[in-house]
Amino acid sequence: MQLWSRPAKTLPIELNGQAIVDSLTEINKRRVWASRMVRDDELYIVHVQGIAGVSLPTTLVVKKFQNENPALQVDGNVTYRYKSEMILLASNSHDNIIKVVDLIQWEDAIMLVYEYPVNGSLQSWLHQPMDVVRTLSWPQRRVIAIGMAKGIYHMHYRCKKPIIHHNINSNNILLDQNFKPVIASFDAAQMNMAGLDQPLPIAGLPLGNFGYSAPEYGVAARELTEKVDTYSFGVLMLELVTGRMANEAGADGHLATWARNNFTKLMANQQEMFQSAVDRDIPDQAPYMEEMATVFMLGVDCTVGNPQQRPSMRMALKRLRHGCGRGPFRGLLTCYLL
Repeated sequence: MQLWSRPAKTLPIELNGQAIVDSLTEINKRRVWASRMVRDDELYIVHVQGIAGVSLPTTLVVKKFQNENPALQVDGNVTYRYKSEMILLASNSHDNIIKVVDLIQWEDAIMLVYEYPVNGSLQSWLHQPMDVVRTLSWPQRRVIAIGMAKGIYHMHYRCKKPIIHHNINSNNILLDQNFKPVIASFDAAQMNMAGLDQPLPIAGLPLGNFGYSAPEYGVAARELTEKVDTYSFGVLMLELVTGRMANEAGADGHLATWARNNFTKLMANQQEMFQSAVDRDIPDQAPYMEEMATVFMLGVDCTVGNPQQRPSMRMALKRLRHGCGRGPFRGLLTCYLL
């Protein structure tokens, strides 16, 4: 299955519930993206044949909510789980957030059907290239960075109550045919009824993806805020610039630690120092070097240990849109220190 190919044209999706159910086989049953799932609900990627003259064949993601014992019927627990996710996504409608396109109710399960952007995950493009000839250019990475920021900003500021995702990572960022990012995997997401900047109890949350998880997850006595998403977003910014894996252990630790420890050296007056840290797979780098340095600095700021010192997603989005280094490269560090 070539997830990165562009469709020739787009026709309305005419879903056939029975066809989707018939497609849920062991062959296509797999983890669609890495997810800190709290429960054992199953994810499928299915290729559904289109209706002649009405729609093209369509690739979809199906999430199957069911009891631990598949022989049991749908009960109140299953209904609660799917309704919780539906409510979160319904209150979270945005171009950069995954969309539910159908609901299938069966005797032994309830299934939510999502769109599946044709270019697959950001992780596959950065670290497991499906097409070695095609790599992400910096303009494409810029689109991805701003789109992710807009999606998380929407969750934090534009919903009736702030939504904290808890699971932002490159596997959960899916890309459409124009490389617009879509945030997926809301299994661990929580609505903070107390409001923005207010603590959210950590009880019951998995510690999750090493390299992307904010350090406060590991301190049981603390409570979390939306700044855990800011931390994960910062790691993604570093990943986009450097091409390094977030959780790849090195002499300086994982990516966020390495960036923080080497920041001053990389931002010295010689542009060559920073250029040595940039992903070599980015073509035609020279015109964008200052812009990449600005995004790198944002990643460092978003991943500081103290959550109160991290920028809000409002500020992160503003910095991405406007940048700060417009003069000579040597001005970047000065601008950062102001």
